[in-house]
Amino acid sequence: MDESTVKSLFSLLVLPPAGPLIVALAGALLTMRRRSGNGARVLLGVGLAAAWLLSTPAVSQALIGWLEDGSPPVLTAQQLAGELRGQRPPGAIVVLGGGVRYSPQEWPSAEWPNQRTLERLAFAAPLARSSALPILVSGGTPQRRQASEAALMSQALRASFALSARWVEDRSTDTASNAAESARMLRAAGVSRIVLVTQAYHMPRAVLEFRAAGLEVIAAPHGFSGSSRIESWQDFVPGAGAVATAWLATHELAGLLWHLVRARL
Repeated sequence: MDESTVKSLFSLLVLPPAGPLIVALAGALLTMRRRSGNGARVLLGVGLAAAWLLSTPAVSQALIGWLEDGSPPVLTAQQLAGELRGQRPPGAIVVLGGGVRYSPQEWPSAEWPNQRTLERLAFAAPLARSSALPILVSGGTPQRRQASEAALMSQALRASFALSARWVEDRSTDTASNAAESARMLRAAGVSRIVLVTQAYHMPRAVLEFRAAGLEVIAAPHGFSGSSRIESWQDFVPGAGAVATAWLATHELAGLLWHLVRARL
């Protein structure tokens, strides 16, 4: 079983919503035994409580907000202009892929960047226009897909933003390899300092990986959505949007933990 398959299974079976429900199911099955004990009831209760809480706006937004607290603020065009006038100006804008979507009913292509990826491109486009910096798009080919994220991002840049990507990094499989493969291409072009574009919740880990790959990073985060403020009792009612946010947050937390483990190996 390769690393990509392990990561996919982890995302499907350990992260919410499946992970807590599997814990609850295990507890429910154990309570059916004659001598189940308190442990089975604890598993059932913990699983159900985690499933409920992680599907509420109050908890999911607090988690994503905690991650965003580790990100620098938004980079404005004026701030980027100041960096360009500095002693070590950046040489490229790197946009990380955030996934693709697929539908055979779509036109002109059944494959296209998903919402997260399009948001990253939309944030990078005005920075590229104001700075005239070349763009690198990074993302490999997902399982069971024909085109790489980077190729689809390059197409979207041309079709939707009238911009071209100078570099198309299409070999990576995760954020760590985004960084390694992008650094390899950029160093060959004499670029050692970059503007890095991704959502704020993802930026802390992305900066760590790109610095580990030997690049200097100017963070350009966007999409701040976290909040620790509770506005009403409805914030503790489960919802589909909260489940998606909790998955993103726990996925990112797992990625940060894995980065720390790799760094110590």
